[in-house]
Amino acid sequence: MAGARIVIDATENDVLDALNELLRRTSDPTPAFEDIGKYLLISRDDRWGQQEAPDGSKWAPLSGVTLSLKTQNRDKILVETGHLRVNSLSYFAEPTALLFGTSAIYGAVHQFGAKQGDFGCTKRGTPIPWSDIPARPFLGISNEGETEILDIIQDYLAELFG
Repeated sequence: MAGARIVIDATENDVLDALNELLRRTSDPTPAFEDIGKYLLISRDDRWGQQEAPDGSKWAPLSGVTLSLKTQNRDKILVETGHLRVNSLSYFAEPTALLFGTSAIYGAVHQFGAKQGDFGCTKRGTPIPWSDIPARPFLGISNEGETEILDIIQDYLAELFG
């Protein structure tokens, strides 16, 4: 994925411990990863509707210039055509990993933000981007999401091993 993705990277985390347990106890956790991927798509929809980051904070409002340039969905942040929300976010589950993210290159800019000129200048000398773009994180796992993922893993282990 060229855009942005979630990486669970923690040393003391119930979800990480459960994932390690899952990997120790089964040779193919793909079905559990599939269920987690489906859940992440649902939670993404819920957060996008609320226009908020995984930590519950509201996304930065659109600038007046951006509002004046938008031709549709003017009241929605990170929505012009809906491509980023609907068409580009996906997951891929395999026995060793679950990838969740967007293939849209501009997804990383929205996730992490960008400063004016971070990507150079046009042939006319205009900075790219032409102004600062605040981070509006849309990828990540909320506290509620951690609980749900933990439940998915525990349910899967219980189904396999009683």
